Amino acid sequence: MECVFGLVGDGFAVIAADTSAVNSILVHKSNEDKIMILDSHKLMGASGDMVQFTEYIQKNVHLYQFRNGIPLTTAAAANFTRGELATALRKNPYFVNILLAGYDKETGPSLYYIDYIATLHKIQKGAFGYGSYFCLSMMDRHYHSGMSVEEAVDLIDKCIMEIWSRLVVAPPNFVIKIVDKDGAREYAWRETIKDAGVAAA
Repeated sequence: MECVFGLVGDGFAVIAADTSAVNSILVHKSNEDKIMILDSHKLMGASGDMVQFTEYIQKNVHLYQFRNGIPLTTAAAANFTRGELATALRKNPYFVNILLAGYDKETGPSLYYIDYIATLHKIQKGAFGYGSYFCLSMMDRHYHSGMSVEEAVDLIDKCIMEIWSRLVVAPPNFVIKIVDKDGAREYAWRETIKDAGVAAA
């Protein structure tokens, strides 16, 4: 039931993800942030065995910058991530799917799709998880190059509404993050329920 999707607009890239932590028929929490800020200008939206792997990538991206004094480009970070998945594939594979978005001064915004078998593609729009069945068709219909932030967020909201109205196991909450020349940051939450506090014993 995990849903992660994103697109590239005019000078920015945006990623949205559901916030449900689920195991089998149990929902453990509904405010799990599945979009990690890798560095000042990179976002990684992930599903699957995400926590260990995304933290591993984040720390290695930081290590490269500390050692060399310059950050990895988005393309370099995507290729490093793909390489780590490919290396692990025949040893102890990570079952994780990734959308990696970033902004570089030279090339502008970009979005990369990396799946659990280490396939890497540079894309303009993409999605995975059960929600992708609805998001990809909405994006095919409404996406165009050079979208403004308002147009992109409106399309993201259309995708979320389609998931909520048509997916049987639709997650209740989504987080939206954006990356542009000003950096990577949280943009908004779309919530239908909030986690209740645990009652004192």
